[in-house]
Amino acid sequence: MNKKLGMMSGGVLLLALTISLSNAYAHEGHFRHDAGDGAFEGMFFRKSHFMLERKQDLGLTGDKVETIKNLMLETEKMLIKKDAEIQILSLEMKAQLHDYPVKVETVNKMVEQQYQLKKEEAQSLVGAIAQLKGTLTKEQNDKLHQLWEEGEKSDHGETH
Repeated sequence: MNKKLGMMSGGVLLLALTISLSNAYAHEGHFRHDAGDGAFEGMFFRKSHFMLERKQDLGLTGDKVETIKNLMLETEKMLIKKDAEIQILSLEMKAQLHDYPVKVETVNKMVEQQYQLKKEEAQSLVGAIAQLKGTLTKEQNDKLHQLWEEGEKSDHGETH
């Protein structure tokens, strides 16, 4: 029985460490707006920076530029808050795993909370991407896609 509990505790510890370390390494040496850690995060920040860099080509008004900048700021703040919550929960899980005996049900609930926070973060990013795209008119969106494709082709050395 003790051997089974020990193996179970070891598995939970390994899971908790993997989760916490993956979060730490994901942010190492990068500013969020440069690299974008997750698929949605990267998509949002690359697209918003590209839009601001090409604001004249897209015909963005001063109001739209400010809207994009504010959306970037609010999204960055949300990500910082969610990441802090996730890190705090990770610390609490580690503390629980040091207890004897380990309360597996308690730690499992914390794991569920951690993934709920990550889910909320991803859903917020989807909303931010939708808001970002909503700042453009149909014509501006078409122009954005054209400029994006031209940039992709030049990045890969293709010419047409």
